[in-house]
Amino acid sequence: MKFFFHSMDLAPGLNVDPARLIGLVLLLFLLPFPASNAAGTAFSSLGEREIPGLSELSGLAASGLQQNHHWALNDSGHAASLFELDENLNLVREIAISQVLNRDWEDLASFQLDGIAYLLVADTGNNFRLRSEVSLILLREPAPGASRVAPERIIRFRFEGGSRDCEALAVDVQNRQILLADKGRRPGGLYSLPLDAESGRVHTAKRIADIPAFSPRSRDTPTAMDLSADGLNLALSGTGHLSIFSRDPGQTWQSAVQRPRRQLRLPRVRGIESVAWNQEGMSLLIGTEGRIAKFFRMPRALSSPR
Repeated sequence: MKFFFHSMDLAPGLNVDPARLIGLVLLLFLLPFPASNAAGTAFSSLGEREIPGLSELSGLAASGLQQNHHWALNDSGHAASLFELDENLNLVREIAISQVLNRDWEDLASFQLDGIAYLLVADTGNNFRLRSEVSLILLREPAPGASRVAPERIIRFRFEGGSRDCEALAVDVQNRQILLADKGRRPGGLYSLPLDAESGRVHTAKRIADIPAFSPRSRDTPTAMDLSADGLNLALSGTGHLSIFSRDPGQTWQSAVQRPRRQLRLPRVRGIESVAWNQEGMSLLIGTEGRIAKFFRMPRALSSPR
């Protein structure tokens, strides 16, 4: 660069400091691009929250019973509990889940089936792939005033092809399937289990598609996932990127994840581990882990890849 500026012919009488010119050029490269995927234009900050008992937020899901409320859970090493948050993301109550342990809870999904609101807990963390099987905990969403809930079913399963670390879960009610995305491999895989998988035996999550990398040079891998209530928009989050996959009615996710997607840079904060559509699927809530959690919201109008 130094040789370039000493060897170029500047216009006579033009007083240019080469060092200053180099600085201006570098500044142009460092400025954010004004494209629609700039995190500042897509996400609005909802501020920070210190939520009693919720010190390692790892999953979020919209309530099916309380408008604008969300459910949340902690990562491993904590009690087997759910936390209800109000419209301002303040704690309403903590609900104990009986008969289970929090081995490595990584995500949470909510859905409506036959007029009943359900929650599904992903006990699927497997950092060193030492767990030969993992599980999903199916619950009826706790009614207002309840302080404890018991599982409806515990779905034990293995991943096709061997152990996987999984932090991303969604429920596709229309096709009665559970979707899971693995972490730490390229290409990552999208897996499926039947929603009506019964307790009492170990199932196999089938790999149905490769998941495109967030970007060619990024090592970011999925840490959260959620499907909008209409079943047409799948949000897949890493710690630095967000992908929104959309499908047409009747289209399978096998083909939908290969279509063009909406790709966004997430806010530059540490520990993004959870993502949830609101009840109407009109906005996306994003949260970080930590004693003091940070929350962000993205309108659906910015999410569609079409």
